[in-house]
Amino acid sequence: MASDKVLDMIHGALIAHGIDAVRRDRDVMLQSKQLRFEAEVFETSSDRLVLEIYIFSPLLDVQPVIESFAGFGDTREQELNQAFEKFLRGVFHVAIEGLADHVCENMQAEIELWQRSSASWKIWRKDARWKIYSGPVISQATTELCSLTPGYPAFYAKLEKLFTASVPPEAILSGPFWQA
Repeated sequence: MASDKVLDMIHGALIAHGIDAVRRDRDVMLQSKQLRFEAEVFETSSDRLVLEIYIFSPLLDVQPVIESFAGFGDTREQELNQAFEKFLRGVFHVAIEGLADHVCENMQAEIELWQRSSASWKIWRKDARWKIYSGPVISQATTELCSLTPGYPAFYAKLEKLFTASVPPEAILSGPFWQA
């Protein structure tokens, strides 16, 4: 079931960032129609809460980005607020900067250029480049909102190498968001 409270919080976060958004019955949409957010709240069998955010963008065609966040706390409200905070700290800024025409004042999303240069490519593809939008990877299993840092830099370096070796320059993928 869609969570009215979560949609209200998404709308409030967008407005706080100076983004013109409309809170509709089952979603929140940017006035520019670049992004649309939906939300669902699920109760798990372990008596925990899971928040799912669906992010739609014309850049992604019809496939939404689906992000899930576990909520921990003593009450349902605390669980929901903690799950939503993970969304705000993790993918929120990546979505509004990578999929919409918004740039946060403090560069909340990290932006990198990944490049592949190979003599085996056709000359017009020799210097393929992708613009990478990323945010922190947030721990899901604790009440503390900590970033997963041990080992992540090595993983990220391997991901970059694999990505630039195998993804065609025309690709637009999601989660973190990549744009060719």
